[in-house]
Amino acid sequence: MSTSEVDDVYSDLYSTFSQLTSTTENDIELLPYPITLKTILIFAGATVGGLLFGYDTGVISGVLLTLKPQDLSRSVLTNFDKETITSITSFGSFIGSIIAFPLADRCGRRKTLAICCFIFIIAALWMAGSTTLLLLVLGRFIVGCAVGVAAQCVPIYLSEISPSSIRGFILTLNSLAITGGQLLSYIVAYFLANVNHSWRYLFGISSIPAIIFILLLDFIPESPRWLISKGEFSEAHKSLTMIYPTASHYQVNLKLRKLIIDLGKLRHYQDIEEPLLIRSRSFLRSLNSSLLSQNREQSTAAGGPIQPQPFTSIAGLASIADLTAPIPIPPRTSKKHVHKMEARTKRALIIGCVLMFFQQITGFNAFMYYAAVIFSKLNLENPLLPAILVALTNFLFTFVALRYVDKIGKRLMLLYTLVVMSIGLLLVSIGFDKNNMILILISIVIFVGGYASALGTVPWTCVEFLPLNRRAFGSSCISCTNWLTNAIVALSYLSLMDSIGNGNTMLIFAGFTSLAWLFVYFFYPEVKGLSLEEIGKVFEHGIDVHTVYRNYY
Repeated sequence: MSTSEVDDVYSDLYSTFSQLTSTTENDIELLPYPITLKTILIFAGATVGGLLFGYDTGVISGVLLTLKPQDLSRSVLTNFDKETITSITSFGSFIGSIIAFPLADRCGRRKTLAICCFIFIIAALWMAGSTTLLLLVLGRFIVGCAVGVAAQCVPIYLSEISPSSIRGFILTLNSLAITGGQLLSYIVAYFLANVNHSWRYLFGISSIPAIIFILLLDFIPESPRWLISKGEFSEAHKSLTMIYPTASHYQVNLKLRKLIIDLGKLRHYQDIEEPLLIRSRSFLRSLNSSLLSQNREQSTAAGGPIQPQPFTSIAGLASIADLTAPIPIPPRTSKKHVHKMEARTKRALIIGCVLMFFQQITGFNAFMYYAAVIFSKLNLENPLLPAILVALTNFLFTFVALRYVDKIGKRLMLLYTLVVMSIGLLLVSIGFDKNNMILILISIVIFVGGYASALGTVPWTCVEFLPLNRRAFGSSCISCTNWLTNAIVALSYLSLMDSIGNGNTMLIFAGFTSLAWLFVYFFYPEVKGLSLEEIGKVFEHGIDVHTVYRNYY
């Protein structure tokens, strides 16, 4: 195989995802997207999973504040009991992350989200009605499994149904739904603080968004890309019609044709069965005939040959003759080149997993889960108020990340904000030692603001380092790293706090934050402005963290 062929294969392997999710200037995806009641229902419904993810991870802070030992038929609730109730959700999410992709690939994205919501409802009612510690822990584990699946499936589903012109905005909505759900859980806890058995209501309320999603299910389409991968071409057409309610039949057919062709480009990089390719070719021939007929009708109506308009052509449709072109098949990849790519993939995956480890080990979720408990021990009159402040800061500074991460670059944003986080943790430590409430609150805001501005979001984007054929597996590995480390922090924080004190615990987190800065400085590459194939080459010979600066600045 020649060098040029190797480069072509490598480029295709890294860029096919963008072929599936990006378009040219003539694609209907890049036209102004119509905001109608139907489209609002689709995307609002799809982000319910993110809202539930946020609510069920944040609600535990208010629950631990009002939960009494006798509510669970116990004489006392130890710190270990509270840590178990909190951390078991993360262990459940770890399991959910493992099963998410097989479930979504087998059942479909829409059905998986529906299953998720049924589990959320069952778990919410289970937890609300729990009368023993074992029942509550089991309920928290069940809801954790749903959280893990939702955390994986929702971004995939949104990226597959979102038009290119608004994809970034839609994925942003999911991030805001997560942090908004956490903030909502604290606000609800604040207003129910004086209600008897309020913790039961806090759990029960989480079933409401899930019920709403189930009621909206008829208005939420399946991913057309998943349907095409299963050979359900007619259903994919219906799905595209729902996603683009104002598009013409001709436009929808053109989009469907492009997606079917892209399926052929993936045959060497995914386990696509030959019968599916045969069915896709058969359907494509029928679709091409329909498009040719529609084109002739438009030509006749226009009084002669018509010029392709921006809304009637797609990538790869340069002429009418293209409608009879076979599905393109890329060249096979040599074993030597596959081994070379696997080495790059391993380096990229290690970077993603280590950065995700630092996201959790630096202690943010200690504040998210235990803020109310921490401040109740400081004899604060209403410990939920500083907890709300933590969630509100996290929510607001998510906008900072969305505004500046792509503009400044992920690497620089991490380097800047990790310093801010370290300063915040050092000040929190001093505040705890001096029992200075004002300093503690200001320092936590500094820490959480720094966290939400970069480290809270950047690790999830590390999947862009991976080629298409390893992206699903790599995303699962990164997500599992998140939940496993999350569980370790949740399971040990209260015990550690009692053992060595809050001040020293903050210093441990500050130490991990400093290590995270060193890791980013030496190993995390800047990829701002790079194409997917260029990102792959960053990991070709070790990890070239300065590729962008050396070549473009």
